[in-house]
Parts: sequence; C-alpha cells; structure tokens
Amino acid sequence: MDLSVSESFSFILFGASGHLATLKLYPALYTLALKKRLPENFSIVGYARTAMDDDSFRKLVHDSILRDHGEVNEAKVKNFLEHVHYIQGQYESAEDFKRLAKALDEWERDPKAVRLAYLSIPPTVFTAVLKNLRAGGVHDGKHPFRCIIEKPVGHDSKSFAEIREELLSHFKDEEIYLLDHYLGKEAVRNIYYLRHANPILERMLKHTLIQHVEVTASEAAGIEGRAGYFEHTGTFRDMIQSHLLEMCALLTMQLIEEGESFRESRQRALEQLYLPSDAKPDDLILQGQYAKGVSAPGYTEEQGVSKTSRTNTFVAMKLFSHAQRWEGIPFYLRSGKRLTKKETRISIQFQMPKLSTPGGTPNRLDIILQGEAGMRLHLQTKLGGSTPQFRPLIMEDPLVCMGDCLPEHGLLLLEAIHGNHQWFLRFNEVRAAWILLDPLQEHLDGKKTPLHLYPAGSGGPKEADAWMKKDGRTWF
Repeated sequence: MDLSVSESFSFILFGASGHLATLKLYPALYTLALKKRLPENFSIVGYARTAMDDDSFRKLVHDSILRDHGEVNEAKVKNFLEHVHYIQGQYESAEDFKRLAKALDEWERDPKAVRLAYLSIPPTVFTAVLKNLRAGGVHDGKHPFRCIIEKPVGHDSKSFAEIREELLSHFKDEEIYLLDHYLGKEAVRNIYYLRHANPILERMLKHTLIQHVEVTASEAAGIEGRAGYFEHTGTFRDMIQSHLLEMCALLTMQLIEEGESFRESRQRALEQLYLPSDAKPDDLILQGQYAKGVSAPGYTEEQGVSKTSRTNTFVAMKLFSHAQRWEGIPFYLRSGKRLTKKETRISIQFQMPKLSTPGGTPNRLDIILQGEAGMRLHLQTKLGGSTPQFRPLIMEDPLVCMGDCLPEHGLLLLEAIHGNHQWFLRFNEVRAAWILLDPLQEHLDGKKTPLHLYPAGSGGPKEADAWMKKDGRTWF
C-alpha cells in the first residue's frame, strides 16, 4: 500500500495540550510532512478547554517538534505550522462543536476531505464529545470519518462495554479505530512477519521444543508528569492489558492464508490465552512500586501522587494458551517503570537437551524489539580437548528498521486515513483482554495483596525473582 496521502484530511485532536499529543502526535505528524507523506491541503486542529489562540498553540506544537527532533529546518516547520489551528471549546457544548464544523468547512478545500477525530481525553468526557461530534456537524455524513481512541479502552470489562455501546450508538463499526501504538511499531509487527517469512523459525515454535516464554517491557523512566492518568491506570492496565497481550497474540496467532482475516486470527489467539482455574492469584501475578532510588524519587513522591497510593508500577504475571502448538507452555509477562534500562523483548527458552552437555545452557531465542534491538539465538559449541565440554555460541543480528520507516503514531494515522483497520484493535480483542485480566485486577486491588517496593533504577522487586524460582526458573 502507498503510505502517502493524496486526499485532503482534517485531524482534530481532543486533548490538544496533553502528554500524548506533545510527546508523540505532533512530532509524528511533522515527520510525515517532512517525508512528503501528507497532501497539499490538510489541517491539524487542536480542540480543548484551555484558553489559547493559534499562535500560542503553534508555539506549543513547535516546541514539541523541537524536543523530539533536536534540530529542525525552520522553514519546513513554518510551512507545517501553517496547517495547524486551534479551537477553544467545551466538550459539553454543541454550539462550540458547530463552530468547529464551520471552521473545518472553511479550511477544507475538498468537500470529501477525510475527518479524523482523535480522542486523547479521559473517558469521563467521551460521551459528551461523541454526542457533539454528530450534533455539531463535525460528523455530517458527507465526509469520510474516523474516530480514533487510544488504549486502554475503559478500565475493566464493564466500563469497556459501556464505551463500546456509546461508540456504536453514534458511529458505524468501520468508522471506529481502537489504537494501540505498539501495533504501529515495525519491530512489534515483525513478531508475526519473522514467523511468516521464516518457515524454519515457525517450526521451532511449538510445545514439543519450548520450555517457557518471557515477554518483558521495562522502562527506565517514571511517570513523566502523568500522575492524573497513571494513578487511575497503573502498569497492569497500561502495559499488560494491551501491549504485552498483543505481543503474545502476534507470537501465537495462526499464520493466515490468502483471503483470511488477519484481525480475526489475532483475535482468536488473544481469546485462547487463559489463566489456570486451579491456581491461586498469588501464583499468577505479583505487583510492585518503585521507591526512592539513588537519583530518582519514589512513586509516592511524584507530583500529583498520593502518599498512600497503592498503584502498581511493576507487574509480573503468568498465563497459558489453548492453541495446540503452545499448549502447556507458561508465558511470563513482566513490565515496570524506573527499572535498570528501557527494553522490550520476547525470550523463548527451549527444552534442555536430552544428552548431557557439561558447561552447557539451554538454547534460547531472544527477539529484542526496543533497546539494543536485535535477534539472538543462543546455542552451544564444544571446547577443545578430548572431553566434551561446551561454551555458549551466540548468533545475532540487529533488528533495525530498514526501508520505509515511520514513527508508530504516524504510520497508524496514515493507515487510518486510508481506511485500513488491520493494525487497529477489534472490539472483541479488547473485550477478551479485559475478561482475562479482570480477576487479576480485582486481586491487585485487594488491600491485603502485597505491593512490593523496589529502588528506582533497580531490576525490580526482589520478590519477583523468588516468584519465578518457585517454578524452577529465573528471569533472563
């Protein structure tokens, strides 16, 4: 597919001064313009309650781009900013949305311009915005329309069902785009395509060869001023519920044949993930929270965080898959903030060799998606001498994006403009994830459930190591 846009479009961002907008969206949109992926006629419209004029908003966007890119061509930034506008308005006011619709009509030279409404706002104001997009004429039935919602969609299966019902009462299913930005990362997409393009690798991925799988997403950063969001969400909802479960689905989904649905296959893989019914919650999940480290504050010392907060910043959990080729293999998922380093990785440990290999260790395949991205196959080779002794043999290659590489939000926005849903979530995927994790979230919320502290900048709670050792395993 040609990942450039010839049709004009309007990108309307609700939550225009928020963390996601300034950290990810504006730099991604500028990158698309820089790479000449955008049409001559497009508009980027910020909508929020904050009092601001076009010049003030453009400075906010400019500063966001500069922080991300470091050095920029000011002439190209100036040209980009000419397409940037701001509308101050209330989310509950249909009249304010009518002003927005009128402004869009003036900026758009094409009566068929695609309109994208991106909701980077708290779910508490979803209802008002969804209602007024129609009542105010932004969604007028004449322009192709996309409503984009960033994960997590809701905070449990009940709230998700309410949001789903609200969305479908205003828009058609094909107009709704549920976005998990991990699915815009080329490295994450490559989890599936490495299997697709390498039959030898696919034949290795089955329960007769594998002992266990570890999926890790560690972050060196803290909450970066997002206390309002993170206090309500925590690492379990923020990282496990979508990002890590989707990575598991891409690893375990059935490779599709021509004519089959990629999204349906990914959904089936997610629905096949399960928790053993006879296991105790403490055997399936463990949570932690970072405390003050050598050069970083503790979580409860962050601005906007309650001193008595029990929000988890680290989670480790175990699950399984009903997929036949993965039956019986434990998947260990782990994610945390203020850890030693930033890294996203899938590690697959194969079973121990049947014959004795003195000095040997199990074979392992590491697919490192962020950090020092690469693919490493851990094998064994014989040392010199008449007695068979072995040492590790590591075969590796960097997994860096080559060719048409775009930031994840930029790539997903282009695909949304084109009407391509493949890398957006289906409602049933989100529902399956919440149903799987709701019992564990209820356990984590219990006042008697331990919340293990760990120093900021460390490898996480020491209790997580003991938790793994109960299964006779260690984290890689």
